[in-house]
Amino acid sequence: MSQFDRISDEIRSIRAALSLYVGGALPPDLEGTADANGLPTAGWVFPLSAPVAGRFEDLSPQLTGAGQILRRRAEQAGVRMLVPGDPGWPAGTGADELPCLWVAGDCDVAGALRQAVTAAGAIDASAYGTHVAADLGVVLGEAEWTVVAAAHALGVCAAAVRGARAADGRVLLVADRGHDQFTVPPMIGGDTSAAEHASLISPFPPGSRPGRSRYAVHQHLLGTFGAASVIVEEKHDGWSLTVARAAAASGRLVCAVPGPVTSALSQGCHSLIAEGSAQLVTGATGVLDAIGRQFTPAPAGVPNLYRIVGTASWDDGRWRTRRLPDFHVEADTARSAADHAYQVVFAANPQARGNTLTCGVFGPNGVYEAVEVSCTD
Repeated sequence: MSQFDRISDEIRSIRAALSLYVGGALPPDLEGTADANGLPTAGWVFPLSAPVAGRFEDLSPQLTGAGQILRRRAEQAGVRMLVPGDPGWPAGTGADELPCLWVAGDCDVAGALRQAVTAAGAIDASAYGTHVAADLGVVLGEAEWTVVAAAHALGVCAAAVRGARAADGRVLLVADRGHDQFTVPPMIGGDTSAAEHASLISPFPPGSRPGRSRYAVHQHLLGTFGAASVIVEEKHDGWSLTVARAAAASGRLVCAVPGPVTSALSQGCHSLIAEGSAQLVTGATGVLDAIGRQFTPAPAGVPNLYRIVGTASWDDGRWRTRRLPDFHVEADTARSAADHAYQVVFAANPQARGNTLTCGVFGPNGVYEAVEVSCTD
């Protein structure tokens, strides 16, 4: 049995079917199913008022069967489905509230995000913007930091990805549609060696077309995947400002690159800096310095403070999963921090059946690690 077989086939199929609704409101009779899986039904994943792009019949009576069809379709296209508890699941990020992720290329999404920076900005970037973005990608790649970017975008995102690939760096691309909905192949490179250093992920199953509600989910994920989000060049109402807001709301660092005061393409960056929402940087070195200032290791002999972000699952006659409020613990390593967090979360009954903490551990050096602790560990 592989590690991916540990999660039951039924749970995988149910989560696959629920992913069809990501970005829009769930039918009322599916809310209980979502709740049992720890999926909020009135937040950014399933907003109450947003319609979902595309039309399909109510799947409630045949949820498992519909999910199986989606999984087979994905497998035939070389796309793997990840759910919480799978190796490579990015616990402690925006993905925690999703039913699943659909992944092509390298499936170790958590590993890719261990040291990661999101690059975003204008689609119609100027020569200045693409030059800065490409240099950002090169320096991050050389420093062994993953570049996270929008899969469909041109301009800043494309330049940052090209720079990272030129430096043989790791790339994680986030899609706003199903993997089979690209008219132009995403920018991970066409050869096998490129695919080994790249992941193309989507919260949406095969067949999902892009739409406004799905754009919002896509932008939220971009903002919650990296230790920092860097806006290189953007208009006053550009799409990447939503990425910056998502990053800030999740406690992550936001940086912005200034441009000419006469350039409309830099007005969004200037606004972020002026209002204090973003730190001014001029390139990757400034971004990494800003991350280092945000995460300061404790003095020698003093335990470091680790931030815990994740979900708790348990069986009290019914399997339950709940998102936890973020909290901090003192520890020497990420693993010991997760063990301590488990004791805090399940203090009342630490050996109860099925107790599982799936979390992202953010260390004092800005490095992220996904850790799962259960009562059998």
